[in-house]
Amino acid sequence: MQDKFSVKDFYEFQYQEGKDKSYFFETNNGYFYQIKFKESSYIFSDLISVRPNSYEFIIDFLNHSNSSKIVFDSLIPNTIAAIYKDFFDRFGRSTVVYIIDSSDSRESARKRKFDRWVEMFKGDEYFKIDAEIFDNEQNRIFSSLIIKIDNPNFNEIIKYFGSLSSKYSK
Repeated sequence: MQDKFSVKDFYEFQYQEGKDKSYFFETNNGYFYQIKFKESSYIFSDLISVRPNSYEFIIDFLNHSNSSKIVFDSLIPNTIAAIYKDFFDRFGRSTVVYIIDSSDSRESARKRKFDRWVEMFKGDEYFKIDAEIFDNEQNRIFSSLIIKIDNPNFNEIIKYFGSLSSKYSK
């Protein structure tokens, strides 16, 4: 299989083990980020073999200041791609779900940005599937699932994720 991951320039990051798998990095502009793969067994509650390896992807901006505008930084997407690669190298059988924040009506922009980041490392080794669900107020919520192609539960995970989006889209 061809591996498209060829990002060379990215921020050095630190990995921290725990219930949630966390990565930390600082940008050249002095911004601090925490990238979490939060234990989320509830998402795949009906799949006993998948539950222990289920995570939700979360980006936390640690030193947020309303007075300073974040400037574009081309190394952030590279760093996110490198972190995903490192995470799956460590935990290859994992299932990662990204539920896109819709609290400020910028979910479409976040989805496009995330899609670009995933394309940086996905290659032939990873699979990404998207879903849209609607909450009780009919607000659209984007989500994505990423797993390695060689995950032994691949078909079961994809089918289950698709059934979740169908169940909550009605």
